[in-house]
Amino acid sequence: MRSVFLTRLMLLIAITIMVMTMPINAAESEDQSLYLKLLKYEYDNRTFAYLGMEKAAHVLKDEPAGVFYQAYYDLEVVNQQIYTRSAIALNFDYKPSWFTKFRGHAGGFAAYFITFSPESLIKIIAPYIPKLEQLRDLADPRYQSFFAYIVAQEKAQLEASQIAKAEGWEQGAKVLRAFVDSIDVDKITVMHGDN
Repeated sequence: MRSVFLTRLMLLIAITIMVMTMPINAAESEDQSLYLKLLKYEYDNRTFAYLGMEKAAHVLKDEPAGVFYQAYYDLEVVNQQIYTRSAIALNFDYKPSWFTKFRGHAGGFAAYFITFSPESLIKIIAPYIPKLEQLRDLADPRYQSFFAYIVAQEKAQLEASQIAKAEGWEQGAKVLRAFVDSIDVDKITVMHGDN
């Protein structure tokens, strides 16, 4: 009788532990899925911005907005270095899709016809920052410097666009240049074995 009781008690404990851990594992799985989705989207966004800003900086070089778009492109050049090195260390096999590349080239090509105003940039950047904050919060704390940088560089873009709107393209470009000058790539980039 005692052995039956102990067997049933052990079975009850085992079932309770399994049931209690299932939602945690499911939540972890959902968090991991969301993390990977947001990370891929951000890498795609950086590829898109790099390609688009490269073309826009060239097309607008003799326009008032040219200094801003050159500074933005300079930021994206540094971002490419940081993101590429970090992807390797994060074991994130990133390859931009043809659609991402096409969008980037098309966005840059659009600079032949229109110059995106600071207001347009603000409308694109501002709602994206909470997604990057969510990505940062889902990331492994060991890689905090990289994910904090992801948010910081987007906030610098927003601040620069707001200054460009209020004070002109050149002043917005100064904000971007100051941010780029403050970057220490080796302190931000995720390296293998970071703890």
